[in-house]
Amino acid sequence: MITDGPSFEVTREGAGRLLDAIAEERLSFELANYVADCLIMSGDFVFSDDAVRDAVHFVGDDSRRPTRDETIKALAVLAA
Repeated sequence: MITDGPSFEVTREGAGRLLDAIAEERLSFELANYVADCLIMSGDFVFSDDAVRDAVHFVGDDSRRPTRDETIKALAVLAA
């Protein structure tokens, strides 16, 4: 029997790097949104806490592109 292996923990640092890359336009929102969707949909990732989960879901929401200010606010909430 082959198992999926251990889960990978998404930390505040990792989620913060994703948000920061969006805010500083080093990563397009479309690519970041794809990454977030993969993290959310995969059973191989767990979020270290609710703030990390919320940050990843913020990036994963493709109903509209967030503004830079909204992204910076999400980053501040994550850093608190």
